[in-house]
Amino acid sequence: MSVDFIMDHEDERPKRGSLFDVVLVTIIVLTASFSAYTTYVGFSFDFPAMLAAFLCIVIGLALLAINLVIRNSRRRGLPLSGPLTAFGIVFVFSFISNTNAIYTFFIQRDIVGQTQEAAWRVFDAETNRVLAAIAAIPEVAAFADLQARLEVARQNLSRQIRDARNPGFGELAQRHFREVQDLLGLELTPLRAPATTASMPQQEAYARDLDAFIEEQAEIQFGNDPAAPILGFRDRINELRSFYEGKMINKEYDRDTTDLMARDLNSIAFRAGELLPDDLGVGEINNEADEVGSFRYTWRNFVNLISPMAIVLSVLLGALLDLLAPLLSVLLYRYEEEL
Repeated sequence: MSVDFIMDHEDERPKRGSLFDVVLVTIIVLTASFSAYTTYVGFSFDFPAMLAAFLCIVIGLALLAINLVIRNSRRRGLPLSGPLTAFGIVFVFSFISNTNAIYTFFIQRDIVGQTQEAAWRVFDAETNRVLAAIAAIPEVAAFADLQARLEVARQNLSRQIRDARNPGFGELAQRHFREVQDLLGLELTPLRAPATTASMPQQEAYARDLDAFIEEQAEIQFGNDPAAPILGFRDRINELRSFYEGKMINKEYDRDTTDLMARDLNSIAFRAGELLPDDLGVGEINNEADEVGSFRYTWRNFVNLISPMAIVLSVLLGALLDLLAPLLSVLLYRYEEEL
């Protein structure tokens, strides 16, 4: 009975050992592959892509080979000092790049978002100062009021022509047309209008054509007004404010957006110096605070304890990624031998 038990036990060990070997080799391949990828990411911020790719291949293959040597040495009871020394050398380079890549992954969205929010606060405050300075110019305010009243008169004229109850260029529409002429300071010859009995599509087409004609005349009449470029500048500022405010509301954080916001604010400052009578001293956006990825930025953030939790996690994961396979070989193969 005892002989049979020993024979059964010996038959089971290779099967159990073979399964463990398959699992461990799979872990070695996966961790070496992923470490190679994070090595490429970590180095790619500072080195050319070809050099980063070469380093990731070398480190990935080295980790794979060394871990297999450690596994075989552990199985055969051979000394581990040589393989572990080689592993330590490769580990230093792999750990640095892995930690950089993982920390960058953790911190990128937070720091980019924080920098963009700070940039928006500067952009919002400075553009409001410029808009206030524009509104304080009497000639610009008067010109803006004239344009606003002209816009209302155009809308009233177009709406009246398309009024189903009293369509066409009738008495009420002509009254609105005279108001438009007074605001323009011009006597316009209206386009030939369809009969009041014409279909609504004809009336709507006439309303569009007449409004386009009025807009063209307004551009000719007011295009050379000194206030016109300032109002165009105001409208452009409002467009940019609406665009970036939408980005902030939707939390669409991106380094390119922050850089674009900084350039647009610089452009606004330059244009304000050209058009406005007073030097407003428009401030600038610091768009360098979201610089991440490079080793020098990661080191600076580590020293300044930027996001301590991300620092701890990136160090632990960066180390565990390379240490997992050799630890399993050293610890679990001894466990197999003691069965």
